[in-house]
Amino acid sequence: MSSDGRRWGLSEKLCLSGRCPPTCHNRVSQHGVKIPLEIFKTGKTGWGVRSLSSISSGSFICEYSGELLEDKEAEKRQNDEYLFDIGSNYHDEELWEGLKSVVGVQSTTSSSKTMDGFTIDAAECGNVGRFINHSCSPNLYAQNVLWDHDDMRMPHVMLFAVENIPPLQELTYHYNYTVGQVLDENGKEKVKHCYCGASDCCGRLY
Repeated sequence: MSSDGRRWGLSEKLCLSGRCPPTCHNRVSQHGVKIPLEIFKTGKTGWGVRSLSSISSGSFICEYSGELLEDKEAEKRQNDEYLFDIGSNYHDEELWEGLKSVVGVQSTTSSSKTMDGFTIDAAECGNVGRFINHSCSPNLYAQNVLWDHDDMRMPHVMLFAVENIPPLQELTYHYNYTVGQVLDENGKEKVKHCYCGASDCCGRLY
């Protein structure tokens, strides 16, 4: 992410330690949270996050952090409210096309399309990112970032602003679920309704 808000492709984000100086613009997400964030109680979606100051388009918000699990272990977790599948959307054409139409993101595909999956679970440990709600019309987006290693299966998940955001507006991103994708332990489809309130809300997260 450059200072003018331009999004780079994956190859440009492989800013590994020692390959560029601390002042490199690729390192914007490595310097921690700079925007004053507040956790607050929303009307229908529980706790949410907002900023006390205005946010410029392209700004780094925070990392989604938590316990790193292999997918098989994540599937055993009873509480799936804070699970974030990672490293699997490099080839999600629908996601990339949607992002390009909004913020001009450029994707770079990998030669391997079958990678073992990992999941971040923020239920027991995490940061402010665990309180950011879903929206069908979000003002943030999640970006894979590699900086302390080059394993594409386990990227850091960084959240950036899609647009200019005024103070006290709730921060949201698209959880990227697919209806019919989430099943319970018996293989039955789970249903979670969406209450984001967006004009284009589809009514369900999954």
